[in-house]
Amino acid sequence: MVKLSLGDSYENTVIPEKIRAYGDITKPASSIGVMAAIPFASIIYGELYSSGGPEFLLQNLWTVVYASVTIMLLHGGSQALNMAEDAEADRQTDHKQNRPIPAGVISEEEARSLAWIFISVGLARAFTITSSFGIFALVLAFNGVFYNLDPIRAKERLWVNVGWQAASRGLLLYPASFAIWGDPLNQVAWAMGLLSFFLVLSMQQTADFNDAEIDEKFGIITPAVYHDFNSLISIMAGIVLTMFAFMLWFVSLQIIPNFWSLFILVIPIAWSLYYLWDKPGGVSNVSGQSPTWYIFYLCLASMYILPAVQLMLEV
Repeated sequence: MVKLSLGDSYENTVIPEKIRAYGDITKPASSIGVMAAIPFASIIYGELYSSGGPEFLLQNLWTVVYASVTIMLLHGGSQALNMAEDAEADRQTDHKQNRPIPAGVISEEEARSLAWIFISVGLARAFTITSSFGIFALVLAFNGVFYNLDPIRAKERLWVNVGWQAASRGLLLYPASFAIWGDPLNQVAWAMGLLSFFLVLSMQQTADFNDAEIDEKFGIITPAVYHDFNSLISIMAGIVLTMFAFMLWFVSLQIIPNFWSLFILVIPIAWSLYYLWDKPGGVSNVSGQSPTWYIFYLCLASMYILPAVQLMLEV
């Protein structure tokens, strides 16, 4: 079978192993998921403040593509750095043996070099779009680097590790997307960013359940290490309920439009929480992660996709 994901062996790749590994080190599924935020955020911005979403997207297609690739480079760089710094732990984790470094296709130093190249190129590109987008890119890069590196190494600190990621992938990404269009302080962007923050704060932990034993061994105290799994699932559910409560509050205050379509997310989130309760150590052969990890990124992308589609259908 052809190698499709991180969970598949390099024996099945149809392109040179090294080239494939250079792509895999960025965790392309998550990087592409984050990258997709830009076009849909642009549609939302166009529907609310310009000539209409699809028209705005087409009129600014080059900028959207350029900014999307920039975000992908920044995210991919942080993922490459994460894999480099966690290489020894990954070598001792059964379901991560087909990742580029444990598989012996590339070294930690190669991964670090790629990480710095991606981050540097991403930052340089960001400041050519707008200065405010460049500043957001700088903050996102800082978060990506010091999530992994001392003197902060946020990933080792209980709840700080998840909150750190929730700030990067949730809170800041919406305002960063609006900053492309010169509107970084937009209240819709920050309100939606806060909702996304809660989503990531809860669902990012889908990646940590089956890593708890190795994380504890290497001093990485995630909530999945500190709490028993059933308690953590209850906490995750409470955070999601808080997200929906804030959404209703923002709608009632007319801070954001009535994005009722986001309630669809109750279905995949509820399934994910049930799966984690039933099979907390479950691993997908495709991703090398819990099957709920892909659901998490689908939900995160839906924070942009569903409002964009709803706004277009209501015109």
